Amino acid sequence: MKQLWLPLVSYLILGSLPLDDAQAQQQSVVRVALPGTIEPVILSHIGPAFTAATGYPLELARAPSIALVNRIVSGELRPDVYISSDANQMKLLFGPAENERARWYMTILRSRTALLYSPRSRFTDDFEAARTGRLPWYEVLQRPGLVLKRPDPTVDSGGYRAIFVFELAEKHYRIPGLKARTIGIDNNESQYFDRTKDYPLLRNGSIDATVQFVTNALVGGVPYIDLPEEVDQSDPALAEWYATVSYTNPRGQTFQGAPAFYGVTIPAAAENAAGAEAFVRFLLSGSSLNKLERAGFLRAEIVAAGDLNAIPSSLRSLVRERSGP
Repeated sequence: MKQLWLPLVSYLILGSLPLDDAQAQQQSVVRVALPGTIEPVILSHIGPAFTAATGYPLELARAPSIALVNRIVSGELRPDVYISSDANQMKLLFGPAENERARWYMTILRSRTALLYSPRSRFTDDFEAARTGRLPWYEVLQRPGLVLKRPDPTVDSGGYRAIFVFELAEKHYRIPGLKARTIGIDNNESQYFDRTKDYPLLRNGSIDATVQFVTNALVGGVPYIDLPEEVDQSDPALAEWYATVSYTNPRGQTFQGAPAFYGVTIPAAAENAAGAEAFVRFLLSGSSLNKLERAGFLRAEIVAAGDLNAIPSSLRSLVRERSGP
């Protein structure tokens, strides 16, 4: 599949530049591959501010994180910066078997899963009762006729985190069979949520609920129910508990339950390394992190993993070193 890059800065401005200057400007573009969950705040706020501050035009390639990481490994996609909605996925870029596409990464943000529901669902009263703690949220999802959707776990980290929600809930509430009764098998294609067409169906009540990152509720403009930390995968202190669940996709890639950290790296083949470093510094600035926090992301300690010596010197002062998130 050919990857489409979405420019934040129109190249129409290059028409007024001398040819050599226009070519130099185009070569300075910073290409960022990122998941859809973080794209809106980059597209609307951080990207324009970065270009205004540095002069680097920014182009975005958006896709689910697992799809992106596999395109990078294959060489199909060659970004200057890669942001993942699951920092642990960065390890799929390490080593000779993965063509050594990256050697290090940083954890930059945290997120959490939530239960999004339609304001026009015929089960709205039940969802409201669950939101205020008067009814167990997982009982509402087992109502006959309720339409529940979740992201595709084969390509999207939000998809396997949704599976983890129900596996962890089954353990946490000690209700055998809760997961199977609610979502069936892991790769249940009939439940997959298509972001390009399903948000209108969620808003109008054709879809009753979906389990996704909470930031999607804010972007999609739909109400949501906070889940307990034991199942929403937001708390670093519960890392061992989250690690009791896992998901293996059809490629044979296994993803272990873990706190929902976002990660960033500069791939080894980045064409604009200077621009990439400038973008990562800007992304980790106080102003950018404040914008991300207002968009629903959670602050996280900036931690480096992988080959720490490969981290650009301009970024090393931003991180604390350890072996992983």
